[in-house]
Amino acid sequence: MRHVLTQALQRAALATGASRWLAGRQAARRVLMLHGVGGADMPLPEFEGMLRWLGRNFRVVALADVVDGLRRGVAPDPRGELALTFDDGLRNQYRLAYPVLRRLGLPATIFVCPDLVERGCWLWNHEVRARWQRLEPRQRLALAEEFGAAGSDVAAAVQRLKDLPPAAREASCRRLRQATPGFRATPEEQAAYDMMSWDDMRDMDPALVTIGSHTLTHPILPLLDDPALERELAQSRLRLEDRLQREVGLFCYPNGSTDSRVRAAAGRHYAGAVSTEESLATADADLLAIPRIPSTPNLALCAWRLHRPRA
Repeated sequence: MRHVLTQALQRAALATGASRWLAGRQAARRVLMLHGVGGADMPLPEFEGMLRWLGRNFRVVALADVVDGLRRGVAPDPRGELALTFDDGLRNQYRLAYPVLRRLGLPATIFVCPDLVERGCWLWNHEVRARWQRLEPRQRLALAEEFGAAGSDVAAAVQRLKDLPPAAREASCRRLRQATPGFRATPEEQAAYDMMSWDDMRDMDPALVTIGSHTLTHPILPLLDDPALERELAQSRLRLEDRLQREVGLFCYPNGSTDSRVRAAAGRHYAGAVSTEESLATADADLLAIPRIPSTPNLALCAWRLHRPRA
């Protein structure tokens, strides 16, 4: 009952403009966090509807403008400043999201892992999710026990692998590949998980789409030793700049995983970095851990989160 009432309140707040009014009372910038577009988690019609609403109700700006405003201590635009960010550099962000951004004239930042682009690899967690679905129930139970996962469902397996040191995680991923020798990605999985190419990135208007670094290979950064950490952060920027011939000054922590050591390393290479902390970007925000607001295809909930990010 409480959930039903909450949904009704959010729908009413969207319809009456209350969500927008409540957000307007907060002197803060906003950074929206998105991932894939076109699947069940963000169908294309809902994505475009969300962007149209945001464009009507907020001043959508580049993430670099948010970073610059925070750095200089400038008050946010009274109309409400909001930046759009996409993690992972997925091909659907180019094929589906970019045409909408271009049509509406809305800037965005896409965070890319250049090593995965060059090797044509999925993110490791995407591969695990796809291969896990091919396992028989008894295989899932056996591998979950072998990995030390809290359960045999895919979410438990992915979470367990996130907690492992890089070498141990890669060994577990190899074990999963051995257990699924006939794996072939479905068209739906390719649409969801394929990475965009260098040509895709070059085709996007740099005045509209900023490319940021998401490390070389999407590791859990606090688990890396210092040399590996430095390589993931420094070489990612250098390779992006070399391939695209444009400056790369923004960073996104894979999985949102960070600590003081990781942030210090990011600060040596980037002007700003976004986190997965669910909050508004207020005047005291750390430029190396800028909070974001998670997106949702439910426009009423999305609008509500613009003043209550953790809803």
